[in-house]
This record gives sequence, structure tokens and C-alpha cells, in this order.
Amino acid sequence: MKILIDTNIFLDVILTRQPHYEDSAKVWSLVSEKKMTGSISAISINNLHYILLKQRDLKPVGELIDQLLAEFDVVPLTGQLIREARKIEGKDFEDMIQFVSARKAGCDYIVTRNIKDFPKKEIISIEPVNFLKIIKGTSE
Repeated sequence: MKILIDTNIFLDVILTRQPHYEDSAKVWSLVSEKKMTGSISAISINNLHYILLKQRDLKPVGELIDQLLAEFDVVPLTGQLIREARKIEGKDFEDMIQFVSARKAGCDYIVTRNIKDFPKKEIISIEPVNFLKIIKGTSE
């Protein structure tokens, strides 16, 4: 199984955002422990860097970026990917980039807490709590 993790899930973990921290951390751990393949859109890398640099020093943010690069397949942000994202109707262009990134990477799921803004086709957008239920059901 292959998943793309949306930026908000990483922020839940890094910033210990309650009540989402635990489920988001479990999803991230599935990739860290190589229980499944995880992808991240290149746009998430720069978004995380920008957001976290406002709250932390450069060194820890750089180390976090290095960790993400080691654990996840990064889907490059290309002109073609942006053109594909622009063709999809949606109110949040960044989410359309995430969607097309997941499609390009061959992901089965997009794990996000923002499922309402993703297209309801091709790839299932799912919240961490529900994704963990599916995983638990397949391992029993």
C-alpha cells in the first residue's frame, strides 16, 4: 500500500496539535517503520519549512526536512504537474497539487484532515483515524 501524507498531518505531529497528534503520529510511523510506502509532495517540503521556521530555529527545521527526505518518496513539483492540478476543479489549488502528486506517485490513499477539499475520484482521501481503522482491519 502506498500513501501520500498531506502537510497538515506532518504539522499535527511536529507541533503536537491535539486532538490529532496521536493518530497522525501513528500514520507517519507506518512509513518510518517501513510498514508501507509513503510519498510527500515537494510542495509540502517548502510549506513545512516556511511554517516551521516561524516557530523554530533553522537547524532543527533542516534536520526535520532531512528526515522527511530519508523516509518519504518526494513527488517533484513540475510544470506538467501544476498544469494537471490547474485542470481540476477545487477551491484549494495546493490540495489539487497534493492530489495530482498522489496520482503521479501511484498512491492508494491521501491521508489528510482536509478531505472535503480533495476530488472524490481515483484516490481515496481519508482522515488518519479512519485510515488506521482500515489498516487494523487488513492486518487482522
